[in-house]
Amino acid sequence: ANGPPSAAVGATLIATVGTEDDPEAFEIALTTEDGQDVTTLAAGEYTIDVTDYSTIHNFALSGQGVDEATSVSEVEQTTWTVTVEPGEYTYVCDPHPSMSGGFAVTA
Repeated sequence: ANGPPSAAVGATLIATVGTEDDPEAFEIALTTEDGQDVTTLAAGEYTIDVTDYSTIHNFALSGQGVDEATSVSEVEQTTWTVTVEPGEYTYVCDPHPSMSGGFAVTA
């Protein structure tokens, strides 16, 4: 069973790949503003602040009607506005598929 939503509809979520201290680190994450991993969201619109620290990684998000990604070769900071619908979503580093995570969206 899915737990309660990780964040309220309309919240800003934080997506990172690599880390500030180690840009090439094999770390990918999607968290709330207070640092909790996103595991469940209610359907609706969210803002995702994406920081891609690395020139060897990217952050790609896909799911119901969502297909967004940063570039692999560039360090990038961007903001996505996404509307999620019930279902499963996955985020991944395209060159390194072992770097991945996901969340469920409930109605």
